[in-house]
Amino acid sequence: MGGEQPFEGRLRLSTMLRAWGHTEGQTNVDAQRLRELRMDVAVAYAPRPWLVLAVNLPLQAREVRDVSLARERGWGLGDIDVSAKAFVWKDREFSPDHLVSVVGGVKLPTGPRLRARDGTALGLDAQPGSGSVDPMAGIAWQGFRGSWSFLATTLGFLPTRGREDFRLGASVRTSVAAQYQPSPRWAVRLGVDTRAEKAADTNGEPEAAGGGFIAYASPDVLFSPGMDVVLQAGVRVPFVNQLRRVSSTPIAQVSLAYDL
Repeated sequence: MGGEQPFEGRLRLSTMLRAWGHTEGQTNVDAQRLRELRMDVAVAYAPRPWLVLAVNLPLQAREVRDVSLARERGWGLGDIDVSAKAFVWKDREFSPDHLVSVVGGVKLPTGPRLRARDGTALGLDAQPGSGSVDPMAGIAWQGFRGSWSFLATTLGFLPTRGREDFRLGASVRTSVAAQYQPSPRWAVRLGVDTRAEKAADTNGEPEAAGGGFIAYASPDVLFSPGMDVVLQAGVRVPFVNQLRRVSSTPIAQVSLAYDL
């Protein structure tokens, strides 16, 4: 949806491609490796200058491999999420230096349940959808000073129970970033993204892996090849990992946004 306040009637089309992975458990003992390539396609519309509505649809390809080298692969449409952002305060009406907004949304269980060739359902980690309804809410601040802009967000996620009575743990995710834009065509951004989460559980029993805290250093480069088009490329590199029995890879991502 962007951090800036939109003009009324703006329609934004965007897509983001991400590659990431993690490994749960102990190497050569009970390790399970997950790798995912994910493309999100999103539409955001501003019916009012203070309100943005968005719909996001992911297409995911997942591979899960355990220590025995057994492997599962699944790909398909994931769970749609819908969200809204309302700007609730600004320091002045024209060209504000500070914006405060509240965000709310929900992920819906629209992803199909994938099955192997013999008809058995793939494992939960190979599925693109969770089968749960997951609400989220938070607050964001955006600041501007000359060629610099700043962003800080805090979002809370409260997943519900999904397939096979599995539930992801509640989490709080934060992001702070500073962006320097020396010209209309390009900018650089550096941020820190964090996630603190409760361990997932099945039938009320906590999972052996997961839960804890992780922080990523998040550099990005942004380029505008033409009016109303922005291309962004970056990486999220974990530099603090206090997740229990989980090691995470860097997250590579590239995105494209176009305003109509």
